[in-house]
Amino acid sequence: MNNSSPFSVSVVIPALNAGDYLENQLEAFKSQEPDIPIEIIIVDSGSSDKTLEIAGKEPLVKLIEITDFTHGRARNIGVRAAKGDIVALVTQDALPRNNRWLANLLKPLDDPKVAAVYSRQIPRDDAPPTERFFLGHHFPADKKIFRQKEEGQALALTDVFFSNVSAAIRRELLLKYPYDESLIMSEDQQFARDIINAGYTTVYQPESEVTHSHKYSLSSAFRRYFDSVYSLTLIFPKHDMKTSGSIGLKYLWREFFYILRKHPLYLPYYFLYTLAKASGTIAGHFAEKLPLQVARVFSANRRHWK
Repeated sequence: MNNSSPFSVSVVIPALNAGDYLENQLEAFKSQEPDIPIEIIIVDSGSSDKTLEIAGKEPLVKLIEITDFTHGRARNIGVRAAKGDIVALVTQDALPRNNRWLANLLKPLDDPKVAAVYSRQIPRDDAPPTERFFLGHHFPADKKIFRQKEEGQALALTDVFFSNVSAAIRRELLLKYPYDESLIMSEDQQFARDIINAGYTTVYQPESEVTHSHKYSLSSAFRRYFDSVYSLTLIFPKHDMKTSGSIGLKYLWREFFYILRKHPLYLPYYFLYTLAKASGTIAGHFAEKLPLQVARVFSANRRHWK
């Protein structure tokens, strides 16, 4: 390994049945230039496919098996086990697009005020139009974004947007400001809120690219937005219906014209998809007032609702 970087990097991957992705992902990590990670930590929460077999064959991999999964807990466990100065958090379905993914991701960390950096996400070939718009909107190709707190500023979601799909974070800060293990999701927004409030900067680095996208059904879109909005109301108590409506309407207006212009045949399904998202958003704002059995049906993580 050519030690041209001032940082040592541990990759942490929360995993569950990651066999379809893991071999390609491991090869991508090992092909990074000029430096490869010093270790790859897989935090597995009960895989029943070939994930454990693949992980066991790779000398760089350290496997940690857990039973009680939350997004925050799995990541915290991986961070505590890591030896690197920097932890590269990567989801199991995110694939680096070239051998400069890591080097480019680390560049902004040369500034000691920068705590965390996240990559551009490029959709897979089979990604639906809604996912393509979402990724293009939040992860632009040619715009590096710095987020930091201004004096007296009360942070909102739009001030801290961050993504754990592919991110490099100083390990010492992950230990000092750990993920909230009680959240269903959006733990990356909680972490970004905490470190920006502490005076650090986060950076969106479009030069670091991963392939990553989802294909949500109507029911899975409802459940995702239910869980996401519920989590955001815990992270940002002022994130009320009015705030969601304001952010959502601006986004939907742009999304609608994108679909109309580029994918007009998708419009009938798009209206149903938007209804599912909006319904999940509204329900998420009332999650704590719902009967427990109803919340379990609405959520993608039923074990959370005890």
